[in-house]
Amino acid sequence: MNTRPVSGADAREVYAARALRAFVAMRGRFRNRRGLYRRDGKLRPPGTSAHLWPFSRALVATLDLAGIGDELTDLGVTEAIEESLAQLERYWEASGDPPSYASDVRGTRIGGDRYYDDNAWVGLAFVQLERMRPGSGYLDRAQELFHFAVSGWDQRAQPSPGGVFWVEQGRGVGAKNHDRNTVSNGPNAELGLHLRELRGPTVKELGSIGAEEMYQWVLATLDESRDSDSPGTGLFWDKIRGDGTLDKTLWTYNQGSMVGANVLLARAHDDVRDRYIARAEAIAAKALTHFDGERCRQQPPAFNAIFFRNLLLLHPVTRDDQLRADIIDRMRRYADDAWSRARDRHDRFHLPDGGVTLLNQSALVQVLALLAWDPSMYGNLA
Repeated sequence: MNTRPVSGADAREVYAARALRAFVAMRGRFRNRRGLYRRDGKLRPPGTSAHLWPFSRALVATLDLAGIGDELTDLGVTEAIEESLAQLERYWEASGDPPSYASDVRGTRIGGDRYYDDNAWVGLAFVQLERMRPGSGYLDRAQELFHFAVSGWDQRAQPSPGGVFWVEQGRGVGAKNHDRNTVSNGPNAELGLHLRELRGPTVKELGSIGAEEMYQWVLATLDESRDSDSPGTGLFWDKIRGDGTLDKTLWTYNQGSMVGANVLLARAHDDVRDRYIARAEAIAAKALTHFDGERCRQQPPAFNAIFFRNLLLLHPVTRDDQLRADIIDRMRRYADDAWSRARDRHDRFHLPDGGVTLLNQSALVQVLALLAWDPSMYGNLA
């Protein structure tokens, strides 16, 4: 990335203005008259609504824009949040055992599977909403989503037992896919730890399963450093496939989720706080080194946005000044590169992993908006 980052006293204002322009482009391109977002891609019937995964990331982008906290965001952003929360109910499957959000709006003929990672992203959005606007009223729903994650714990007796499946088993995609992923465990561990902070200890189900068990399962099975002198310091592989083999692909969002989980564990356990912060710092440093330059650009933008927001959770608590500076510098370089090289005249981003899509556009809204946040507010992120 050879673009010179925005710097100086006006940097936050520059990123705020860019975030707002990207947000307006996102709404103009993908929002339909009902307040839902259109599904992107070539193979889609006219009028088809977005899957839950991109819809939830657009909601997070809207929350991030609202978090800038200046007059630039007072242009319908609050109304957009309320609209998205209302439309989110169209994905809610109340008859599930336990209930959760489905991958598609109710009544869709194709789709409707229930993914444990998708529901974690929605739960974390509710947590951020509560931190930004205490008393928002969505923590009960976030708690339900954590219970859904717990219900996805693999109880089979086999090598590497445990772990939350990627998708609900026994129906649809889950009839054949039995993967257990970092992304279905790390973000749900974060959700449970956030809920512990906001509501006190959560009720455990299925015996002893809770947020820390999800975190420990990732460390035991998908941590490339697990057999080293410093286990728990990542990087983290993608998944254990249904046949028991390891997929050692490295994705940015998995590293971010484990950074965030360690920061939250440090906040939960003051007696061993330094150990968890040291782990978070080690993972962050390794990930920033591994995903430098072109490697970062080749990752899905939605994954990078999740990676960066978790690094910002670490930013205010690390004592490593160089790491703190590197986090902001890397975010700026990524955002500036996309702004200068991948944006068209309509402020839409033509990025790897699909071109102009709701996922890609919302990812850049998130990164740009977070670069405009006051650092004192990073603790509101989820």
